[in-house]
Amino acid sequence: MARSDIPKNIMRLSHFQSVFDNQTASLFLLDGLANVIDFAFHFWMGRVLIPPDFAILQTLNSVALVYVTASGVFQPVVSRFVAEARGKGQNDAIPAIFQVFCRAAFWLGLVFAILVFLLSNLIAQLLNLPNWTIQLSAVLIFLSTLRPIAAGVLQGEENFIAFGLTRLALSLGRILLVFFLIQTGLGLRGAVIALLFGWLISVLCAFLLLKRSIWTKSRTDTQSLLNEGWKLSFYALLAYIAYMSLTSLDLVWVNQNLNGELAGAYASLVLLRRVVALLPGSAVTVMYPRIAKTLAEGRLPDRLLVQTAGIILAASGTLSFLYFIFGDQLVAIIFGKGYQAASPLLGWMGIAMIGVSLSSVWMNYYLAQKPRNFVILLGIAVVLEWFLLNLFPPSMQSAVLAFGTTGWLLTLGGLSLYLFKSRRRRAEGV
Repeated sequence: MARSDIPKNIMRLSHFQSVFDNQTASLFLLDGLANVIDFAFHFWMGRVLIPPDFAILQTLNSVALVYVTASGVFQPVVSRFVAEARGKGQNDAIPAIFQVFCRAAFWLGLVFAILVFLLSNLIAQLLNLPNWTIQLSAVLIFLSTLRPIAAGVLQGEENFIAFGLTRLALSLGRILLVFFLIQTGLGLRGAVIALLFGWLISVLCAFLLLKRSIWTKSRTDTQSLLNEGWKLSFYALLAYIAYMSLTSLDLVWVNQNLNGELAGAYASLVLLRRVVALLPGSAVTVMYPRIAKTLAEGRLPDRLLVQTAGIILAASGTLSFLYFIFGDQLVAIIFGKGYQAASPLLGWMGIAMIGVSLSSVWMNYYLAQKPRNFVILLGIAVVLEWFLLNLFPPSMQSAVLAFGTTGWLLTLGGLSLYLFKSRRRRAEGV
């Protein structure tokens, strides 16, 4: 390399890092604000609704989240196809990608919504919920199937501010409407209607933020796109289920094996470790389409992976350090003295969560490349965590150790898979 090229390369790297950091920071702020509003919504509902109605709302919301998570697998698929099209210089194929998946999502969501409405009485009896709440939820089913398509396009085009705004619109839409509906005395009905309104606003926001060219008709072969999309969606669904299991098995085990006070203390640790994962979630969202684009261009994504891992280590490591120092005070202020048994473990839970957060980098990398091997690795990790939980003596320390050990081993497994298989093949052009 000529010496004259070095300053240019440094400038390009500096500009790349600046854009990467700005995009990540913007998405983090928007997503963080949305999370705060979400907590405020549910906290307020707990205050204004009578306990039986609040229980109904939370049960309905929890059940809906299962479907929302499942339908969300379309987002990384659409994002990957859009990013790959950009990497190959085939921007004119993006409208076809959007339209074919939008049509599929429309009919899929409509079918599921009709089934939920027709079977609302049976579902209501199974869940012990009022029939009308299930009937209204049919609308949510339809809307939550559509949003991942538009969100996937925004993510694939690296329009992260618009992407974050769709998330913020969901939170703002429902809390603003519920304020007026509660004032009119609608109570639980107002809260459920607000949930649906939030999803409607979010979907409209996502579609309005798309470029006008997205609606242009294209002659791109859509059938092959759809077939590949179903295959990738299946792998994404398996990966999401395994990852969600990985982050919940320890709490399930604690609830089964420890008394109520210790289980409550551990639940506080689980809630606080989610804060550790907040910024990494934004960094990984920014990384994903750039990985897909980089791979489509035939380049190695080493720099992107290192930068994302660096953000996770810096942000999560700083927070974990604060957990070690101020663990007693944080637990006492947020949860009260009844949860003090969790204080000595808070910093270690942060360290454990860093390993799991780093593993999400590999999960998203392989979803952008060839997901099968890492999905298998995720399945092995879930089995390993359950094995360790039952191997160690019942205690909160054992749960943290099993969770952290599994997360860090999964991260090391993803790194080994990358270095000795995926990266080597890419370098060799295989």
